[in-house]
Amino acid sequence: MKILTKYLLKCLILPLLYCMLGFTLIFIINDLFDNFSDFLQSDIRPLEILYYYSLVLPPVIVLILPACLLLAMLYSLSNLTRHSEITAMRAGGVSIYRIITPFIGIGIAATLLSGFINEVIAPDAAYRAEQFLEYQKQNRMEDIYFANNIALKRGQHVWHIQKLDTRDRALYNVELVEQREDSSDAVKYQAEKALWLDGRWWFMDVTVQRYAENGDLQGAPELILQKEMRDLTETPQTFLNEIKDAQYLSSREMMQYLDAQTDISSDTRARLKVDLHARMATPLVCLLVTIIGVPVGAHSGRRGAFAGIMMALTLFFGIYILQLISQALGKQAIIPAWLGGWLPILFFGSITPFMIHRMR
Repeated sequence: MKILTKYLLKCLILPLLYCMLGFTLIFIINDLFDNFSDFLQSDIRPLEILYYYSLVLPPVIVLILPACLLLAMLYSLSNLTRHSEITAMRAGGVSIYRIITPFIGIGIAATLLSGFINEVIAPDAAYRAEQFLEYQKQNRMEDIYFANNIALKRGQHVWHIQKLDTRDRALYNVELVEQREDSSDAVKYQAEKALWLDGRWWFMDVTVQRYAENGDLQGAPELILQKEMRDLTETPQTFLNEIKDAQYLSSREMMQYLDAQTDISSDTRARLKVDLHARMATPLVCLLVTIIGVPVGAHSGRRGAFAGIMMALTLFFGIYILQLISQALGKQAIIPAWLGGWLPILFFGSITPFMIHRMR
């Protein structure tokens, strides 16, 4: 790595870390003020508070990372411009695109990090945090973690589950009917408990009843203490997707849910599709604000910090205002669902290259 690249990365990474730390502390303090009375009443332990914030912070990072990245870009580039360092680099034969490459690299890395958190960690963490908070508010009632009376049909499998423990994904009082292609019952399993172990379901204390093609019983019920269900394609996440709100689903889970639920209304499907596209587009805001921050940061160094900050805030809030408007239009089916999620990225992404070009 060249000395110039190291220097430019250092100019951006340190302010970015300080901004992330500051925004995170502000969020934690604000959240503690909101929930402190509930924590006191439930006699919560310090380790439980740490556990709660370990769940809350991943979704928060996705939200604050673009703002922190933009502020860090403004600070570092305005300093470089104010001290004529960018002018010196240009005089030394370094192109403007070579100068901004390390900043764009950080933007791409932040986009990938945000995408990973937003898709893999944040949905389940936010769901568990909401459950934990409700658990404290309800005086530690274990019922908070149980979902009752789940009915699900996927392909030739019809499930009826009396209770699902969302902590260890155990199922209680399970009835599973395997149907033939003509929708007649082939086999019925009734288990007191089902556990997800080693990537498959294990039914405990299960009764197996087989049916002939005409619907008659085929022999006596078979009692089995433990049965490995290798052919089942349903996972614990399949049932969790049935009970979670859309905000707690990853984009992959949303797509699976939309494919499986063929009987939902067109309005509900439109809302879910907009949420799906918005979730996929959200990480790209990091790259977008990085590109925006390059010309705005250089401008603030020449014209003063106030002008640059006001321009950055205008563009930043413009992204989110347009995001809210486009999502609302998409959910009302005024514009296509994909456009409702991607419109801010497409609009601002199309104008930022012209802003960078003007720096030349």
